[in-house]
Amino acid sequence: MLFVFALSACHIDDPSTDARPVVDSSRAAAVNGTPVPLPFDNPFPNRWNASNDGTSFEPCVAYTSGELSRFKVDSSKIEDVAQVDGQSTRGCHWYMSDQFDLGQLVTDASSLDEYRTASTDLDWKPDLEVGGRTVGLFAVDYGTSKTCSTYVQSFSAGVVTNVITSTSPYGQSVDACKLVIDFTRAYIDKIPE
Repeated sequence: MLFVFALSACHIDDPSTDARPVVDSSRAAAVNGTPVPLPFDNPFPNRWNASNDGTSFEPCVAYTSGELSRFKVDSSKIEDVAQVDGQSTRGCHWYMSDQFDLGQLVTDASSLDEYRTASTDLDWKPDLEVGGRTVGLFAVDYGTSKTCSTYVQSFSAGVVTNVITSTSPYGQSVDACKLVIDFTRAYIDKIPE
């Protein structure tokens, strides 16, 4: 079963998070199909492996601090999603204390349908179309926090963007699905097809 979460969110009425065209798409090819230097120490020699090498996209270096701050994400709060060497996912999350997590990870999957079939425990919503691409949308409600995620196909891998709300009063006011959809719309051009 493919199950990965690392997310972030913002207020639903905040116009600064509305999707806008990507101004600088030159960073879309931030990686070249092999591991790249990361903005943190990487203790795992097999972080990039046969279970997550289906795309050259590396979330940890894909966004500028300005692109993240547009969504109230502090680029210095970055952490690797890897918890063990050889994990089937790679990517990063940005933890905004008492607010939300924004995360993005890569896991090999040949299609959205394959990922959806392997993840039947998720609450799948109707697919979206963004920039001519099909985007899967799913949610999880933990009772005290909420998660909403998008799935974008990139070569033979899926790029999953997650928003997980905090249990704080501010976190509970965050619309996780609006935030993750707006983030995906704003930066889908960075994810190679």
